Amino acid sequence: MERLRRFLTSTLLIFASTIIYAQTELTGSVVDENGEGVIGATVKEKGTTSGTVTDFDGNFKLKVEAGTMLVVSYIGYDNVEVAAAPGMKVQLKENASELAEVVVTGYQSQRKADLTGSVAVVKTNDMKTSSDTDPMRALQGKVPGMTITSNGSPVGTGTIRIRGGGSFNSSQDPLFIIDGVPTTTSLNTLNMNDIESMQVLKDAASASIYGSRAANGVIIITTRNGKKGDKVKVDFSANLTTQFYNKQTMMKLANTSEYATAMAQAAMNDGLDPEQYANNYGLTLNAANGKHIQAYDPATGQMRQFIVNGLYDGFMNSKKTMRFSDTDWLDAISRTGFLQSYDLSLSNATEKSSALLSFGYKKNNGILKYTDFESFSGRINTSYKVNKIVSVGENATITYSNQVDCQPLENALKMSPTLPVYEEDGKTFSGPVGGMSDRQNPLRELYHNRDNRLKMWRIFGNAYVNLQPVKGLTLRSNFGLDYWSEFIHSVTYTWHSDVVNNSTPSANLGTKNSVKWTWSNTANYKFNIGADHNFIVLAGMELHRDVEERSSAYAQMYALENYDYMWPDAATGTQRAGGIREGYNLVSFFGKLDYNWKDLVLASFTIRRDGSSRFGENNRYGTFPAFTLGYRLSENLKQEWINDLKLRASWGETGNQAISNYARYGLYAATYGGGRNESTAYDLALAGSGIFPSGFRATQSQNNNLKWETTEQYNLGIDFTLFGSSVYGTMDAYIKNVKDMLINPAYLGSVGEGGASWLNGPSLRNWGMEFALGYRGTTDFGLKYNVNGNLDFFRQCVTYLPETTTGSYVHTAKENLVEAKKPYGSIVGYVVDGLFQNREEVLAGGQENARVGGLKYADLDGNGIINEQDQTWIFNPVPDFSWGLNFELGYKDFDFSMFWQGVAGQDVYNDQKFQTDFYSITDAGSNKGNRMLDAWTTANTGSNIPALTTNNVGNENRTSTYFVENGSYAKLRQVQIGYNLSDNLLKKVRMSSARVYISGHNLLTLKSSSLTCSDPENPRWMYPNSTSFSIGIQTSF
Repeated sequence: MERLRRFLTSTLLIFASTIIYAQTELTGSVVDENGEGVIGATVKEKGTTSGTVTDFDGNFKLKVEAGTMLVVSYIGYDNVEVAAAPGMKVQLKENASELAEVVVTGYQSQRKADLTGSVAVVKTNDMKTSSDTDPMRALQGKVPGMTITSNGSPVGTGTIRIRGGGSFNSSQDPLFIIDGVPTTTSLNTLNMNDIESMQVLKDAASASIYGSRAANGVIIITTRNGKKGDKVKVDFSANLTTQFYNKQTMMKLANTSEYATAMAQAAMNDGLDPEQYANNYGLTLNAANGKHIQAYDPATGQMRQFIVNGLYDGFMNSKKTMRFSDTDWLDAISRTGFLQSYDLSLSNATEKSSALLSFGYKKNNGILKYTDFESFSGRINTSYKVNKIVSVGENATITYSNQVDCQPLENALKMSPTLPVYEEDGKTFSGPVGGMSDRQNPLRELYHNRDNRLKMWRIFGNAYVNLQPVKGLTLRSNFGLDYWSEFIHSVTYTWHSDVVNNSTPSANLGTKNSVKWTWSNTANYKFNIGADHNFIVLAGMELHRDVEERSSAYAQMYALENYDYMWPDAATGTQRAGGIREGYNLVSFFGKLDYNWKDLVLASFTIRRDGSSRFGENNRYGTFPAFTLGYRLSENLKQEWINDLKLRASWGETGNQAISNYARYGLYAATYGGGRNESTAYDLALAGSGIFPSGFRATQSQNNNLKWETTEQYNLGIDFTLFGSSVYGTMDAYIKNVKDMLINPAYLGSVGEGGASWLNGPSLRNWGMEFALGYRGTTDFGLKYNVNGNLDFFRQCVTYLPETTTGSYVHTAKENLVEAKKPYGSIVGYVVDGLFQNREEVLAGGQENARVGGLKYADLDGNGIINEQDQTWIFNPVPDFSWGLNFELGYKDFDFSMFWQGVAGQDVYNDQKFQTDFYSITDAGSNKGNRMLDAWTTANTGSNIPALTTNNVGNENRTSTYFVENGSYAKLRQVQIGYNLSDNLLKKVRMSSARVYISGHNLLTLKSSSLTCSDPENPRWMYPNSTSFSIGIQTSF
């Protein structure tokens, strides 16, 4: 028995020593596709919970038996199963999830999965097939919380607001960071094909690293560079687009018959002789032949017949040079626009260097005749690794553009259709006659403006050096330059259009040169404590200088009216010149600490201190901290259907100093030899009472206590990808408080000289929510789909107004913006309670100069008198919500996409009604909308359009609910179909990829039936959005 016990003991000891020997500590490493160590990757024995996490260099140690199957995993990468072996090296590959994507978020890069602020990552591929030349307008409706409004101008750019407006008088534009260089200049000079990535920093915690310029959000853009490959890659794309104004988006104007009908109706409503009244505008209503019309005569209760023609034997003027016509002035100044764009790039990269060279050309023959836009761009991006420690690089682009822009749209909408485009000689431009206003022929404006080109050069870029003296530490010095130069030589020729003419030829020269440079120096150190605690520390300083010079010269009277001759030196008449140079400086110090514990808890702390020369010594510096916290709930839930689930919370402050460079100074204007009424700030009638040889008058009071405007934001968010990454999205809720707002309020004349002043004053609050949700996948028969949408809403109210400024902003007799809890931009006016139907209602209404068929205003205070006490809040500038919806399909070599964008519950103030609904608010001889044909008469009492009248005695253009309409809309922004050439065909033509596509933009607008203006985005006199169709090709060699 004892022998048996000894035998068993010996056997167990031998077996145990074998196990101990087999489970030796193995070492290995985990790297990504670029060979870089992956920090925090999990290495586990398959089927168990036993495992470890890689360190800062991607290395790990694990006691496991050789040959055991291990599972290596990391967020955003495919899991790898591999047999354990000494010195093993495991390479991870990115999976379909976007979580592994590296994004730029303020002087550093980090994984999208590690973001704890509200950051939207934009899909830039969608932008590269757009016919729009402005990257921002191509983003309309793509990012929740970012509102972009645009018009159809060929050279215009979108207006961008992130999470609602944030200021009264200072700029509300976001800050753009392009390759590390800050700018607030329009992006329409940036070639969209050069964009590699784009991120929108929406909350203060994400943007606070940029401090004083980030109060309105930050948009970070990184341009392309070469990617590793054996050969030089050549990319070429071309796009051809036709553009035109869709009838759906244009004002419905009256033709000649309708114009004359409205004129006769207005005259008869006022008891005037319509024939005599029409004579004032070059018309006769009693012609032997011409256009037959009829209008209701309230005196007889019958329809009255007229024959309309030119007053002078079929001509509009006594000289008989302008024949009675039926001109569509919008058609006369418009054409089908044609846009062509071409882009070529060459790129390559090796282990030590990368380079990209690109060229772009765009030519837009505008929809308006004699307008165009042309641009050339060139870019060179390079990087070079000098040795293991030093690397250098640069990103530079140069752009040249020239444009002819003229905006005669309002004149075209108001020009009488009875006038021809040309006089009888076919060369001289026609003009107004008789009692018509001195409105210029819009086609003449375009034609005479055809040589007045605005030429622009822009050089933008940066150069940097990176040092990595020790592991984990990166030192970077980056110098950025944004140089902008503009020049325009514009001339005004003499012209004669009947009663309207110009007899003084003149020329204007204008130049603007802007130099902005930024020098930033940062230290970025990554380290870990143990395997679980990973840190990134960033510290830096930045200097910024912004200088702008503007000059102008004017001269008149030239012996020869030729564009090349009409320079100031050749003038024989009045000459004058002017110029200005201004700028500001900014110095900044900043730091950030990022912490990651097991990819479970994520946190960061940021602080920035800025000093601006725009403020006095008392308040020159501002400090802006921020804190974020993230928790990856998916690491605890361990559910197969949850790929990633992360909770986020943040708080932060940012500053605003986007005001005049002279805001803190006391300013004076010099006058020389001027009248006494020009040498004082008081509005006094002193003309003719003497001459001051010279003098100064105060125009602005000094304020050395002016200080930073501050925006504080709280944000809660959740990011998720579910069901194998097929469902993905984000949700955010935020509160945005703006305090110490920088304002330049209006003042009373009794304040005296220098009443204007910049002050710190109001406070504003925005709060809202943002949602983004998508679903993607592939069917059994190979159809790929991706449906994604976004929705956001916000509310706003003014929370504080200094007592000294409450009268400077809109208010009712009872309450101001704060008391009413209204947003900035609200409008106060009268409430329209229908139309007066008879004389009895007029007498009982208590409304001065009221008329039968005129607007009836509600007596809100019930005192029987309509006055300012009856005004109330009638317009809210904040919509109920905004949304975007995108559909993408792919089958074999074909792809299809469709994008809708819209706004709900949007008020618009439609002052086009001055022209479409009233005969006398605008000048009587101008054209009108054809809605007036349905105006109120005693035979048409069901109409809600006021009765036509030749005199606006009732002041019916006063601010009222009659002009406030529902501007909700849904627009089909883009439909695109593409085809990718098959691999077999590509091999034959020696291409690596090729895609052709056709697309349509702004194809359909769905709007409220109560909206009377054509385009809810442009209810005033701006360009409507054009409809366009494109064909294009994208190739790679």
